[in-house]
Amino acid sequence: MKRQRMKSRPAMGCAVRFFLSVSLLHCFILAALILDTPALSAQGVPRKNGTPVEKRLGDLEKDVMRLQRQADLFNLDALPDNLMLCDKKIPIYRGDVRERFERELFQLLENKGLVTIVIKRYYKYLPMMAEEVQRIAVPSDLIYLAVTESYLNPRAVSRANAAGMWQFIKETGKREGLLVNEHIDERFNMRKATRSALTHLKRLNGEFNDWFLAMSAYNAGPGRVREVIENQATRDFFDMYLPEETERYVFRILALKEIISNRERYGIRIDDKDLYRPTALSEVTIEASREFPSYILARAMDLPYRTFRMNNLHLRKYKLPKGLYHICVPVEKRDVFIKKIKTYDYIAIQ
Repeated sequence: MKRQRMKSRPAMGCAVRFFLSVSLLHCFILAALILDTPALSAQGVPRKNGTPVEKRLGDLEKDVMRLQRQADLFNLDALPDNLMLCDKKIPIYRGDVRERFERELFQLLENKGLVTIVIKRYYKYLPMMAEEVQRIAVPSDLIYLAVTESYLNPRAVSRANAAGMWQFIKETGKREGLLVNEHIDERFNMRKATRSALTHLKRLNGEFNDWFLAMSAYNAGPGRVREVIENQATRDFFDMYLPEETERYVFRILALKEIISNRERYGIRIDDKDLYRPTALSEVTIEASREFPSYILARAMDLPYRTFRMNNLHLRKYKLPKGLYHICVPVEKRDVFIKKIKTYDYIAIQ
């Protein structure tokens, strides 16, 4: 399943840039100290914008500390040496494993703006996804697979037409029980797609008896994993020669888990008040006896059309034919929705 790639840049180059920045800031601090000497002050050297030198020094020192923390990211001795994924310990002591992990970690950290958005989305969708994890009885780390697939963009569509947060292709989605037609595409229904994806992964794990191989099969297809097992005489993911995208896929899942779980360690500071808030949704099933415009559903919820659609991305058309529909309604709007939708004689609550 297609995933976004990010531009590669050598870690050593990043380290050099960070240390140069730190050195320049030290020079600025020295210059500020010289400007604040009594001799120069007596000559009337102006202070920029009237800001006291002490305050400017404090700001510069904070910048130095921030850059030094970022530079520490590229000190390999500071990287974690105890990593777990799906309750399995990663052999990070192996040179090849560490190299593959660092490749994904450093590339993600080069785009901290994107990673910040991903972390905020993670906490927005975590309650819903955690419920489904508990329902299906699978490791919670599988949530990071969805993070890798779409960066938790529920509207994501790949060039191969894989769709939704879990990037299901149409055939796999249908096979896993999702309705996909001209008017409804449940690959975009976040809860149903999560349930189907976790069920699919649980089935793959049942076949391969290894969550790493299950994740590999999710990306490359179970046939490719079977072929590798048969021809390489190993069932150890770390010893397999797989397509590069699939090898990187599992390590990116691992790197995203490490960053999201330890964001402050990597210089990403987000106040709790700035996290995106989850929306508690309740499902209401309706049956329409004739074609109807989708905007009446938004009106019945007293919501802007965009808000309604973002909660119901699986409804793909403005006009919906007669039939059965599962509508996602904010919990606090459920009663008003049921009351108002009953005023339409061609729509019944199931």
